Parts: sequence; C-alpha cells; structure tokens
Amino acid sequence: MDSGKETGYFLQSVRNLFALADKQSAPKFSDFLSEEQQAEAEPLARRLARETGMEILFWGGYEGAVRVMLGVFPDPYPPDPGLFPITGITARARKADKLEHRAIMGTLLGGQLKREMLGDLIPGEGEAYIFADERVEKALLTQFDRIGGIGVRMEKGTPEIRREDHFEPVRGTLASVRLDAAVAMLAGTGREKAAALIREGLVSVGHIEEKNVSRRLREGDVLVIRRRGKYKLETVGEPTRKGRIPVTFQKYL
Repeated sequence: MDSGKETGYFLQSVRNLFALADKQSAPKFSDFLSEEQQAEAEPLARRLARETGMEILFWGGYEGAVRVMLGVFPDPYPPDPGLFPITGITARARKADKLEHRAIMGTLLGGQLKREMLGDLIPGEGEAYIFADERVEKALLTQFDRIGGIGVRMEKGTPEIRREDHFEPVRGTLASVRLDAAVAMLAGTGREKAAALIREGLVSVGHIEEKNVSRRLREGDVLVIRRRGKYKLETVGEPTRKGRIPVTFQKYL
C-alpha cells in the first residue's frame, strides 16, 4: 500500500476513535501503536482533544512503555491507566533459560496473534513479560507452552516494570548540523550515500520519515537509520577554529 494512503487511513482511525467516544459517551482505545504511529497520531489527537473537550492518554501498561495505546476520554471520565484494556503476562522458564525478544515475537506471531494486539515484549533470563490487548489474554494463557525451544508457563500479571534505556555515546564533528551530515557520521558513510538513504525513506526524525537531506537537527532529536540503529542528539558544541561542529549522539542499545 502507498505510504501516504496508509498514513491517511491510520489518521482516519484516530478521528473515528474520537467520534465513537463522543457517540457512546465512553472511553475508547486504539490498538497498540508503534513509535512511528504515536508520532503521527499525537498532533492530530491533541488538536481533536482541544476541539471536542475530551482528554487523551497514551499508555502501554507501565511507565516508559514503547508500544502504547491511545485512550480517548469524554466527560465525565478522567484519563485513567486502569481503564485501558491491557493485560500483563509473565512467561516463566528455568532460571538458566534466556527468553529473547526475537523468539517471543516469533512464537506469538506464529501463533496467529496480530502485532497490533501486542505491546512491549520484555525479554529476560528465567522469565519474560508480555503486555497485550485483553482480547488475547486467554490465548496467551492457554495456547503457548514454549517460546522458541524453551518450555514456559504463562501466568497472568507482572512485577512492577521500570524501563531503563541503555546508551553508548557516539562523538564526532560535523561540517553542519544537517541530517545528511549526521547520517553520514552515524552510518560511517559518505554524504552522497547518506543522502541516498534519506531519499529512499530509510531515515526518520522524531519517528517520522524524513526525506529532506538538509533538515537542521536540534538537541533532543531522535534519529532512526534503518538497519543501522537509533540515536539521540544529546549535545551540539561551539564550532572549532576550523569551523567543525562537535556533536554527541547517544546510541540506543
């Protein structure tokens, strides 16, 4: 499907969520959204909230969740995480067994669960945590006894989750704080190749696809270079005597 049409359909689903909440005078919730979808939905959702007097909340089952639902709350309902149709499941294995994200994802999708029904999948040794739409809770608890080749026992509930991002600093200097220069530095390639990656739609800024090679970057911007990684521009220093600009990115690990 054409990416423009796909975005249009997605944004229409956000409008429909508000219309349904208004019609039924009850909170309504989207499927789980990727970071890219959140970035697309948030400006529209905030505008519609102002126009309708409703309130919104993005929630994924715990503070700091990456994949979240959008909740729309008409009067008299205040935004409440407890109203979201999200369930937490713990997959228990032997302490020595490592439950990896790829294996969890492959198992659940192979079991005919749709990605939009699944929130964050948190891997670990001996146990892993799955956040999902309540509609697939029964399937998770009764249809899965293995993740990859590892036997597991599915139990409802999770401990308190505290998300901790891990980073690796990437430092360098740029001729200018333009997107193509930054991509060239981070991907270890020339400006021409970096520009090609951008024009091919392989780079996003703030989780929105960006094809403008000359876009100026600011501290706090998050760049995703497909198959190369995710980076946050942490600092932009003063130009050196040679006119180069020192920058520090944090690479998400």
